[in-house]
Amino acid sequence: MKKTYFTIALFLTASPLSQAVLIADEDFDYAGSISGQNGGTGWSGAWASTGVSSLTASGTGQSLYFGQSPALTSDGSTHVWSESNKGNERDFTNAVDLNSQTLYFTALVRAYAGSTTGGASEADLRFEFYDGAGATGNMRANVGISNGTLFAASATSGYLAGDTAAGAFVDDTTYLLAMKRVGGPSGAIFASLIEADGNSATLAAEPGSWQVTESGASGVDLTSIRFLTNGDGDGGIRIDELRIATDWDNAVAGIVVPEPSSAALLGLGGLAMILRRRK
Repeated sequence: MKKTYFTIALFLTASPLSQAVLIADEDFDYAGSISGQNGGTGWSGAWASTGVSSLTASGTGQSLYFGQSPALTSDGSTHVWSESNKGNERDFTNAVDLNSQTLYFTALVRAYAGSTTGGASEADLRFEFYDGAGATGNMRANVGISNGTLFAASATSGYLAGDTAAGAFVDDTTYLLAMKRVGGPSGAIFASLIEADGNSATLAAEPGSWQVTESGASGVDLTSIRFLTNGDGDGGIRIDELRIATDWDNAVAGIVVPEPSSAALLGLGGLAMILRRRK
């Protein structure tokens, strides 16, 4: 009887319908234009441009990270940035079925004063999710930032669509831009900007109260992402550590940075266990 029970439990745990997964991730560790680049995991092809110039990797050996304020960190990796009209799109290897799954999306974002003036108060960035390859078909999730305002819309394209939260995005502060999209009869889209304070507990669970919410039923399979920036040199924006998943834990995997004190405690705990075993 115990053997039969174990077999059934193993089957249910491995079921793709019930298993929360990381769909795709991208750290943007490239040089130059990201068009044609095929890094990260969970993608069915390379990044492609979207009718405007491709976004470009920073090339500075610096990246965004959770806990960053105010400077960038020199770690040998890169991020992408823009002060003008740029865009790229890419397809997932596995679609997210909004009939039975929830789509979580996260990315680190940061604004800075552009080559002319401005910054967060003038920077524009949006991410859109489509049910067709190459960012075609139905757009069923739109989240982003425009002129310091966070917005999210379930099916309306463009900047400042759907529900908005003014003043949520300021200069020289790294945020985790987080989105949740659920389908079905009571479908909706949720989004928040979470300040990168370096405390692992901050991302231990999804926001209890999202900053913006808009209803929108949908049962489509989301298969591609498109992200765009808009500007004329007056609002710079940086993007890094993109994640797409079907649960919160996978959406923030690799982004959470444990506090030094916590890491030290873990190390001491491990040492104590080793010494105890030797006695």
